[in-house]
Amino acid sequence: MDKISLQLYSFGMDSPLNLLEKIKTAGEIGFTGIEFAGGYADIPVGDVKKALADAGVTADSAHVGLQAMENDIPYLAELGTTRVICPMAQFNTAEEAKQIAEELNKFGKMGAKYGIKTGYHNHTDEYYKVDGKYLFDWLIEYSDPEYTSFEVDCGWCSAAGVDPVEFINSHKGRISAIHVKENGGVMGAKKPRGINEPSLFASLKFDENGKPIFPDEIKRMLEEMDALNVPQGTGIVDWKAVKAAADAQCDDVIYVVEREVSYGGKSRVDCIKEDIAWIKANL
Repeated sequence: MDKISLQLYSFGMDSPLNLLEKIKTAGEIGFTGIEFAGGYADIPVGDVKKALADAGVTADSAHVGLQAMENDIPYLAELGTTRVICPMAQFNTAEEAKQIAEELNKFGKMGAKYGIKTGYHNHTDEYYKVDGKYLFDWLIEYSDPEYTSFEVDCGWCSAAGVDPVEFINSHKGRISAIHVKENGGVMGAKKPRGINEPSLFASLKFDENGKPIFPDEIKRMLEEMDALNVPQGTGIVDWKAVKAAADAQCDDVIYVVEREVSYGGKSRVDCIKEDIAWIKANL
C-alpha cells in the first residue's frame, strides 16, 4: 500500500506538538495524507496549506462534530478535504439514527459544492442491534448516498464482535474510508445513550492541571478499550481481506492509521512508525 493517511489524534491528547508540527512529523514518518481531529480553529488556512505542501501530504479527510460542520466545511474545502466525518454521536434507536442521518444529509448538501461528502466513524456502540439491524446499518440506510459516505473503524468494529469484511460487503459503494487500527479482542457492543441523554463525560471534573478526573466506571471502560489497541498485525483483524473488500466496493478508498494507545513502554511516535512499517510490508 503506497497511500496511507494518519489520523492526527494518534499523537495523543498530551502531545507537545501543535497541528503544524504534527503534519510535518506525519510526512517525515512516511504518511502521504492526514486526517484532521480539530486543532486548526485559530490557524490561518494558508499556514495549514503551506504545512501540508511542505510535508508532502494531503488532507483528504477530517473528523468534525455535527455542531461544527457548518463552520468547518468551507475552511477544510480550501485544504482539499473531500470527506468530513462525524467521529461520534449519541443515538440508540432507528428513529434517532434517522435524525443523525438527516444532519449528515444536510451538511452533505452544503459540502457538495466543494466536492465534500459527510460521513460517520464508528466505535463499538454503533453495532448494537435494534429491530434486527445494527444502529450503523440504520444510519447508512437513512443517509443519502449522493451526499454521504462512511468510515469503518475496523478496530472498533471487530471489538464489537462484528467481522469488518462482512460489514463492508453489506454496504457496497458506501464505505470510502477505513480506519486501520489493530484490535486484540472482543468487548461487545453495549446499548449507547440516546440523543437527549447526558453524555457519559458531561459531569467530569478536572484537577488543578486541567486533566479530567475519571470515575471508576469510566476508568474501567477506558482500561478495557486501551488493552485492545495492540501492535499492528498482531490482532484479530484480517487486513488483507479488509483491503480487498473495501477496494472492491468503492473507488479511491482512503486508509487511515489511528493509534489510540502506546504499547511496550514506547512513545506514541515510535508505535506509529511501527504501524506504518507493518502496513507497507504487508498490504
